[in-house]
Amino acid sequence: MESKEERSRRQVGNTSKYEIKFLGRFKDGMVWNNTSEPFMDLKEGIFHVVGGTKSSNHLIPVGGTMWDRFSVPKKLMKIVRLVRE
Repeated sequence: MESKEERSRRQVGNTSKYEIKFLGRFKDGMVWNNTSEPFMDLKEGIFHVVGGTKSSNHLIPVGGTMWDRFSVPKKLMKIVRLVRE
């Protein structure tokens, strides 16, 4: 029987991957009360875009599950290109 985590990883793996460049430090909008790491400072990388709100996008690192998603303000990120496999 397949676990929830493996199902989630498979579903996320079916979404498109994008190379993303971050334009500054930001606070994760989904974990506002996280005091151990209040600000994230990512430079760039390959992520799945799995939705969002009017002002932010939800991203998941490649190989991650829905529980690994984080929120980035749209004004602090730039989608560089769609990654083809």
